[in-house]
Amino acid sequence: MKKDNMNEEKTLYILDTNILLHEPFAFLSFKEHDVIVPMTVLEELDSIKDRKRDVSRDARVAIRALEDALANATPEQVLAGVSLPNSSENNASGCLSIFNDFALEHVVGNLSYNQNDNRIINTAVHIQNTHTNNKVVLVTKDINMRLKARGAGLKHVEDYRTDQLISDIQFLTKGYHKFDGDFWDKVKDCESETEGRNTTHYVKRDILPSVYMNEYLIDDGEHFAGKITGYDDERLSFVDLSRERLLSKNAWGITPKNIYQGMAMDALLDPTIDLVILTGPAGSGKTGITASFFSIFVQTYLQTLFLLKKLSIYNRLRSNLSNMSLSLT
Repeated sequence: MKKDNMNEEKTLYILDTNILLHEPFAFLSFKEHDVIVPMTVLEELDSIKDRKRDVSRDARVAIRALEDALANATPEQVLAGVSLPNSSENNASGCLSIFNDFALEHVVGNLSYNQNDNRIINTAVHIQNTHTNNKVVLVTKDINMRLKARGAGLKHVEDYRTDQLISDIQFLTKGYHKFDGDFWDKVKDCESETEGRNTTHYVKRDILPSVYMNEYLIDDGEHFAGKITGYDDERLSFVDLSRERLLSKNAWGITPKNIYQGMAMDALLDPTIDLVILTGPAGSGKTGITASFFSIFVQTYLQTLFLLKKLSIYNRLRSNLSNMSLSLT
């Protein structure tokens, strides 16, 4: 890679494929710093764009966005770095370049070149070694790839968090409180009310000083689960849900795999809760649950519109027939 347009004070960000799939315009989010896209990333985008999946659309959008940014550049400029359009929204004033990682010499000690992830990591290590005055960062959402990159000698590896709407997410409540041992062993005084199938318990506030509405309660046992329904300075109330009840939640064929997904589904299905924020590590079911709920909602909404349209046509037809019969008599 040429150093013509690479300022020594800038950070060089190498993007993994999953970053552009996650946000196709991610290369505009690094402000005054430079962005490098390895050729392997373009190869992966090309192989994904024709698949019959939602991710294919993101791959096509990313390819078009890169094409628009590099449309008027010569091959030499593409390799050296092309200035990004400085927009008021993203404030992208760095350079975008393509790195031909297929031309890299195989160096003893590098990772195997047989896997695309390894090629991208080797590219980042090579750029780190050739741009010693710059901070070189590999950006990927792949946890295992971040571990491999550090093991390969890369000093800086980051997750992509520019799209995170809440910057202080660590201060959010977990949405549940887990008691050590058996919950009821900690309760000395309790009053209960039963209405229908719901039983509400009232206990002293000191059992849980920091409490929030709709916060779930669980313990180390296999049966207890509850949800806060109210509190004051002296007492708090919670509805007795039980783990069995949460794990038996079923919405259009979707069922929880564990108690945490059960609590999430209960919150999503509760009409009194206006906003539900799901957080958790990759693979915990956040996207699957919310995407399934949204997809089913859209299908139900469209079916309702279709039925209403048919009903409207039917009513207009009846009205026209009535008018015809009236005009004929």
